[in-house]
Amino acid sequence: MGEREQARPARTRNVAAAGVAADLAGGEDVARVADSVIELLRTVRRSKARLLAAAGNDVESATQVLLRTIADEGPMRASALAASVQSDLSTVSRQVAGLVGRGLLERRADQLDGRASLLVVTEAGRAVIAEHEQGRQQFFEEVLAGWTAEDLRRFAGFVERFTASYDRTHGAWMRERVPASSRALAGVTGSDGGRTL
Repeated sequence: MGEREQARPARTRNVAAAGVAADLAGGEDVARVADSVIELLRTVRRSKARLLAAAGNDVESATQVLLRTIADEGPMRASALAASVQSDLSTVSRQVAGLVGRGLLERRADQLDGRASLLVVTEAGRAVIAEHEQGRQQFFEEVLAGWTAEDLRRFAGFVERFTASYDRTHGAWMRERVPASSRALAGVTGSDGGRTL
């Protein structure tokens, strides 16, 4: 009886130690993922800087996002576009003006409100989107050369799962930790590739 009672705390200590070790290992794995994501973001920013430096008069990535959003979601007002891309209206309006001037977007009267106008992607704008899509496809085919079909499917699934979780968690963190008056500015900073969690 005495030996059994003495052995029980030892087993409890072993289980507790194993639990702590598992927690530490899990923490190290999470830290590795976080470090990898941060390094990926840095790499993307460096790539973006090189791309923009060489792009000349090509449509930059920020305005590509605007074109794609309108093409995917249909004609919309500038205010709705700003909300969709989580940017401030003044910035989007400036970018839209440039796209309209280049013939990639056009303004049409809103049938529901004659005082407002809707943004529509032109044929020239759709050609720019298609060219960008083709270039992106070719680039990632080179990046992922040598990966098996199974690797690609698993990786795509993990990225989709991580992205959804990141977006959901980041939104909750913003609501809990950032004052409402600063929330819009923080959202713009995050989407622009600047300071992120």
